[in-house]
Amino acid sequence: MNLLWSNPLWLLLLPLALLPFRTGRRALTVSSLRVFQARRPGWKLRLARLQPYLSALLLTLLLILLAGPVLRRTTTSINREGIEMMLVLDISASMTAADIPPDRMTVAREAAADFIAGRRNDRVGVILFAGTPFLLAPATGNRQQIAQRLRAVQAEQRGTGTAIGDALAAAADRLKDSRARSRAIILLTDGRSNRGRLAPAIAGKTAAALGIRIYTIGFGTEQGAPLHFTARGPLPPGHPGRARLATLDEPLLQAIAQQTGGKFFRATDADTLKQVYRQIDKLEKSPLEEQTINHDRPLAPLIRPWLVALLLLELLLFRGWLRRLP
Repeated sequence: MNLLWSNPLWLLLLPLALLPFRTGRRALTVSSLRVFQARRPGWKLRLARLQPYLSALLLTLLLILLAGPVLRRTTTSINREGIEMMLVLDISASMTAADIPPDRMTVAREAAADFIAGRRNDRVGVILFAGTPFLLAPATGNRQQIAQRLRAVQAEQRGTGTAIGDALAAAADRLKDSRARSRAIILLTDGRSNRGRLAPAIAGKTAAALGIRIYTIGFGTEQGAPLHFTARGPLPPGHPGRARLATLDEPLLQAIAQQTGGKFFRATDADTLKQVYRQIDKLEKSPLEEQTINHDRPLAPLIRPWLVALLLLELLLFRGWLRRLP
């Protein structure tokens, strides 16, 4: 708290409060002091000696009142306008690959859940996709609940394909009517787009036209991983069938990120994936607005009653009942 003054020049007159203590009062001429020396001073005389102090206090309060004291309390209001984003997570059968232990799906969902749980003030939703996209959770501020649901997600066990374009379009559709100042999509995939009605490039252009940034994450090791599954489901251990190799379409992900003003990231293990999410967290910060609010409390209403009370006391006592001769 700070004490401010509306008219501080009045404080320059504070030395005038010493005037009641001035000496040199006119004396009353008497022929002898014996009659006074024989008497002890009574309580009225002792009370009368307080008059200079009361007058000085009155003058001090009057000058302070005229100076306009104001007690100011300053508070800082921080407004964070949250970002609305959709996390688009690939759960196709290729995410069961074990080149990133224990497997790609486990590492991807845990890192994504941790990222969502840490996005304060933001609304985050999740879309899962393989051959078709579906909504796991709409964009909401209930981050802990979404993270909990995300940790229970499992990859598909059948080779239904990867529809990147349809998944991005579904996420953009969820964000198009958002009033948030900043909107973003985070796409994590480990494969190539081979399903869906909409090409990923078209979905990227649509997001760019809506002002939505897309951050793309290519997940998996450089050499890829063998996949033992068919359209009917996983192959049993020791099956003589030939395993397919999961590979990443990195140029496509780079192009999508570039055309929307986002960024492409490559994650080859659990640690680099966590680093990727930390980088995205820094890039997509909630806009911060700091507002200083001053709460002014004039002190005049507190001083005025005391001033009036002391003035009445001074008039009744020292200008009336205890009035002294010059």
